[in-house]
Amino acid sequence: MRRRARTGTLARTAAVVVGMVVLALAGCGGLPSGVDGDLAGGWSTLPEPTSFTPRAEVCHEDAYRPVAAIEHYRPVDCAGPHLLETVHVANFTGEAGERDAPPAADGWQWRAAFSQCEDHAEEYLGAGHRQGRIWLGVAVPSEAAWDGGARWFRCELSELESVAGEPVMREGTLAGALADPESGLRLGCFQVAVDGDGLVEEKTPVACDEPHQAEFVGVWRAPEDTYPDVEEDSGPVDEVYDGCRSRIAAYTEVPDDGDVRFRAGTIVDWMSRQDWDAGDRAFRCYLWLGEDEEVTGSLKGAGPDELPVRTE
Repeated sequence: MRRRARTGTLARTAAVVVGMVVLALAGCGGLPSGVDGDLAGGWSTLPEPTSFTPRAEVCHEDAYRPVAAIEHYRPVDCAGPHLLETVHVANFTGEAGERDAPPAADGWQWRAAFSQCEDHAEEYLGAGHRQGRIWLGVAVPSEAAWDGGARWFRCELSELESVAGEPVMREGTLAGALADPESGLRLGCFQVAVDGDGLVEEKTPVACDEPHQAEFVGVWRAPEDTYPDVEEDSGPVDEVYDGCRSRIAAYTEVPDDGDVRFRAGTIVDWMSRQDWDAGDRAFRCYLWLGEDEEVTGSLKGAGPDELPVRTE
């Protein structure tokens, strides 16, 4: 669930069981009048057992578990304290539903479920979850429940203390939480401290009308390809930075060309390999003015005059 952020310099950025009661006719020399001894005769056929399915739009005090076993299912009212909110429940179908065991967290079936959860979370929140301090995950049944016929998956949301932080105990539903651009959950402007290797040590949110060095500009989605490992100087890593520079250009309304890197630096929130394997393919992107420069006010739509090409 945790993510890293990097900067780019200005030059290169149970089943329901029906119990059958057996009556022992002890001490009886015969059957009562009208009873023929055929216990099944005239009875309606018992229905097929059905599997438990969790509900959507409920909350949970417990932290996220990728395997949501029924013994841990204790939904609570979202108005009270909780860590997790189930925003959608759907079923694995087709080949995914015909498996002998629940899909693994690094398989294509899980990624397909994550993609479906992204769409429902966006509708539920009022904007994509990456526009705010929100984490999205998928939960599946236990193997025992799967053997019993369960084929559901849950789409789970948590509020985070920061984009790279831990889930927080909150009160109130997340429904519509990102619909308002002024929502306190939405990402905006930041004061940033970086170390000597270009890694973000701290990214502190501030109001955009206060001095700041960085601003969230949007999300870039990577193609279905190799995980861009930040520990390696590789093409996929460069592709992420190029994608985020395009988001900077669109956000600030400057030409989307090779000069964007000379107008502003780039910060990228990097997902873990585990989240990548589970279907997360989108990176949060920020423009960064550098440690020694601050601006007051948003740079959205600022244009080339506010973000000139700098050669030094």
